[in-house]
Amino acid sequence: MRRPFGSLSVSLSAAGLVLALGLGACGSDDKKAGGGGSDAHGGDQLEDVEVIDGAEADVTVLDNTFNTENIQIAPGTKVVWTNDGRQDHDIVPVDGPDGLGVEPGDFNPDAVYEYTFDKPGTYRYYCSLHGTEDAGMIGAIVVKE
Repeated sequence: MRRPFGSLSVSLSAAGLVLALGLGACGSDDKKAGGGGSDAHGGDQLEDVEVIDGAEADVTVLDNTFNTENIQIAPGTKVVWTNDGRQDHDIVPVDGPDGLGVEPGDFNPDAVYEYTFDKPGTYRYYCSLHGTEDAGMIGAIVVKE
């Protein structure tokens, strides 16, 4: 018996594999911004942490990225996020501190959001419109003495 769609199912399977591999490259599950470590916020597993000295640290939000995902600052440093993109964003803390975060309606293009970090720790955050806690548009602030 001949199957008229036999080659079509092989082609669809191959196309599905190519699509799955392509989508896997778009997001990352490597949890750059932590996920277990020396403190409750996963500070030991961060990669590419930029150390910023001074009273203020700037993070540019451009389309679907934070220009620097992971930064290290001293206690008392103000972090300023500027939405230089064309889309609304938000900042959602994964785990504290109280008061951190901004809603999409308050963080549209050209908006600025700032928060001063006083206590040492690692604070992961993400944009819920363009990511999840673990992949997509994620970042972390490491506050270190």
